[in-house]
Amino acid sequence: MKDPLGFLRRCYARYGDVFTLREIGFGTEVMVSSPALLKELFTGPPEVLHAGEANERIFGSITGTQSSFILEEQAHLRRRRLLLPSFHGDRMHEYGDTMRRQTEKAVASWPLREEFALHPEMQSITLHVILHAVFGLGQAANDSTLEHLLTRTANEAVASMLLILPPLQRDLGRWSPWGRLLHLIHQMDEALLAEIARRRREGAKPEQRDILSLLLQARYENGEGLSDGELHDELVTLLMAGHETTGTSLTWAMECILSHPEVEQRLRAELDDVLGDEQLGHEHLTRLEYLDAVIKESIRYRPIMPTGGARLVKRPFSLGGYELPPGVWVINALSVVHHRSDLYPEPDVFRPERFLGRRVDPYEWTPFGGGVRRCLGMAFALYEMKVVLATVLRSARLELARSPVKARRRGFFIAPENGLPVRVLSRLRRAGDVPGTQEVATGGAPARSEDTMGWGA
Repeated sequence: MKDPLGFLRRCYARYGDVFTLREIGFGTEVMVSSPALLKELFTGPPEVLHAGEANERIFGSITGTQSSFILEEQAHLRRRRLLLPSFHGDRMHEYGDTMRRQTEKAVASWPLREEFALHPEMQSITLHVILHAVFGLGQAANDSTLEHLLTRTANEAVASMLLILPPLQRDLGRWSPWGRLLHLIHQMDEALLAEIARRRREGAKPEQRDILSLLLQARYENGEGLSDGELHDELVTLLMAGHETTGTSLTWAMECILSHPEVEQRLRAELDDVLGDEQLGHEHLTRLEYLDAVIKESIRYRPIMPTGGARLVKRPFSLGGYELPPGVWVINALSVVHHRSDLYPEPDVFRPERFLGRRVDPYEWTPFGGGVRRCLGMAFALYEMKVVLATVLRSARLELARSPVKARRRGFFIAPENGLPVRVLSRLRRAGDVPGTQEVATGGAPARSEDTMGWGA
């Protein structure tokens, strides 16, 4: 619990690609860190290897049991096909402007030359993007009950250490830790179901392009739609998956950039070359190849989870010559995979060039899982990271307030210690006003102008 990254790497050094842990409350866990074995795991028969049960044991108390995150076999594939259009590339582009605007608004509020924690700021950006893109609740939080409860659930429940400590999950009333958590989740559930009921009564509106609106209209082949409970569970899963994970990944990416001046310099040069005086738009993102490499390398170098992508063995299963009985958990030790020296020479060195001009092997780089269970929001998350990082770099110059930066446990996740303290050295004018490298002498917010280029261009 204290040092999961170091512990798993020490086990790998001692035992190799496959080793077994027996943890109180979690049973027998077989850790796998070989790409060849991960391919066997991720492509194994879904009736033999259940991923939903593995997800439910950690996050089921928040997400419920009716989302694609929890469903198994044909029910999972059927739901996944229904959800996939909501994450199509063209659909994501509609949210790019929201991502950029929310980031600009956040950067403008950061104090000049004063130390502040970057992690909560990145989480605030990703939360507001989720509230807008998924729930259609606007670009900034207001005092509405639903937004308040969604925000609290995203910030308090998803990062709770209690999720990975089953012996402490005892509901002893609202004054007990687990009881308080369940009460918060219950309040959020009621508010979200009320919002779903309201949207059903009012019917679809052409101007509503959020994912909730799309899912309300989605239909299976037989004409059936999602029930209120199914909608609720899918929405909460999206909130959980799109907030904590992306916000933490963005924070680590900034830590990597600010810790390596040569990387920051090359990123700024690429942004100036690709964007010039233009405002960031969708058409620019595919050309930001070095930024894409920096994101992938930061995810490899600074894993936000010690493990990811687990399966529960339901029938006898052979993996790499080992016969695994039913009831065993098989888990992708991704933090080990991402630091194997045979896959990534000098793995403890941050080197974005590893990902330039090469296709990423889906069994060597596995932050989003793999196979038919790979995270539906993968493209959305990587797209958002590109937009946010590009916008931050075009809006301000930052520096780390403390170095070196240590990692600490944040529930199931691994985050920078103290929220990654940083300082804004100077603000940069917004692209479209003057060249992106011209600095603003005062500490005021970046100059504003009307958009001249939309994300649908």
